Amino acid sequence: MSDPLSPGPSARDHVLVVEDSRSVAALLAGRIESELGLRTVAAGSRAQAREALAEYGGRFVAAVLDLHLPDAPDGEVVGDIVSQEALPALVLTAGIEDDLRDRLIRSGVCDYVVKTAPDAVETVLAGIRRIHRNQGVGVLVVDDSRTARAYLVELLSRWGYRCYQAGGGEDALKAVEQAQSRIRLVLCDQNMPGMDGETLIRRLRQHYPPQRLGIIGVSSHGSGILSARLLKAGANDFLTRPFLEEELSVRVNLNVDLLELLREAESNARCDPLTGLSNRRYLDELAEQLAETGRRTLQPLAAVVVDLDHFKAINDRVGHFGGDALLQAAADLLRRTVRRADVLVRAGGEEFYVVTLGLDSAGAAALGERIRSGIELLEVGHGGEDLAVTASVGVASLDGGSVEAVLEAADRAMYAAKEAGRNRVVSAADLAD
Repeated sequence: MSDPLSPGPSARDHVLVVEDSRSVAALLAGRIESELGLRTVAAGSRAQAREALAEYGGRFVAAVLDLHLPDAPDGEVVGDIVSQEALPALVLTAGIEDDLRDRLIRSGVCDYVVKTAPDAVETVLAGIRRIHRNQGVGVLVVDDSRTARAYLVELLSRWGYRCYQAGGGEDALKAVEQAQSRIRLVLCDQNMPGMDGETLIRRLRQHYPPQRLGIIGVSSHGSGILSARLLKAGANDFLTRPFLEEELSVRVNLNVDLLELLREAESNARCDPLTGLSNRRYLDELAEQLAETGRRTLQPLAAVVVDLDHFKAINDRVGHFGGDALLQAAADLLRRTVRRADVLVRAGGEEFYVVTLGLDSAGAAALGERIRSGIELLEVGHGGEDLAVTASVGVASLDGGSVEAVLEAADRAMYAAKEAGRNRVVSAADLAD
């Protein structure tokens, strides 16, 4: 089994475009740089491609290769890039026949794109986007056959995936546990001694939900019954050997795309879209962990509740766009003020929560005052005027308490601050006195 904790690949941010047509090269380079944020190096010949490789070395994440160049009419540049440099490559070709397709796949290219296809440029962009993304995506190949593992690893490496290997179920479970979030997808064979693929899938699903880990079952003895069993056990997909190399890459890439969409949806459900802060749902999910950490480490659990003063009147006077600008400015101020380990959320409307460990009442009050004074100094230009706002702040600190309890105490203190005239900090400890 390869070391699942070994360092990841170095950052790469360049794409090599080898194309003798200047207009095509310029089009590709412009789209890659503007839409993918990657730098490009253009080469119009095999010789220029070699010079670029010598100059930029390991900075390339991928290459786009014209199959027919003036000094490489039979695709010799593919060998330079793929075989010698092991660089993921997409090949541009005027057409594709079975023998050419076989030759390109054997040479180790990621994919081939027909130049005249209406979506050729979009296909190239999607391929490069995936290769760049895949630098941070770990795939675990589980098979008791070294030959089978090596074959899958070679195919996956073409697309830039970071590959891990395990010869059986127990090793696979250890690899996923030790690699934490770096392994995003598992390809597991069904027929393995000790623990078969179905059992491994069930074991993995006990700890890793589909949005955290994708699983593709692989077998040389596929049937409708077997694929149904593996899918019911928790697999996302199923492949039957022998399969075409393109089928594997499409299945793997689509499954990783789906994982990204699921993670994005999950992240959005925990994020306030206006300010970019976490929301109350995120805090609720962390609440027990925060309280338990405080009890275990003997640290007080503190909360700061921040409510912008007279915010409805501001919205009524300047409109919701002006109010939104103030909310965003207040959120940015809070983000700069709290510590990285603190939990900062927009609780709703014009109210924000900060929950933190290790601050007693005096420390929480000091944090509250930094927030209050910072908000008081904010000025936001909107509609030809400078908008300003103040905040009422309540703070509380409890030893061994829950997040709900400390927030309730800080919330009462915040309302006391409003009743006392707003734009001030009130501590729950003072109310108790």
